[in-house]
Amino acid sequence: MRLRLTCKDTTRLVLEGEDRTLALGERVLVRLHLGMCQGCTRFSRQVRLMQGALDGWRRYAEGGDSTDALRPPTP
Repeated sequence: MRLRLTCKDTTRLVLEGEDRTLALGERVLVRLHLGMCQGCTRFSRQVRLMQGALDGWRRYAEGGDSTDALRPPTP
C-alpha cells in the first residue's frame, strides 16, 4: 500500500466508504489526503450532504417527521 493517495484513489475510497467500513489504513490515508487537498475535502462534504438529503427524503417518504428532512447531516 502506498503512503500517499491520489485524488482519484481518495474519491473512490470516499464513495466506497458509503457502502462499507473502510479499513483503518484506508481511513488514515483518506484523512491525510483530505488534510492537504481542498478539492477532495469539498467532494467528501458533498457526498455527505447528498447522503443526508437522501436519508431525510427516505424518512419523509416513510411517514417520518418532515422536519428531519430539513436538518443537515451530522459529521
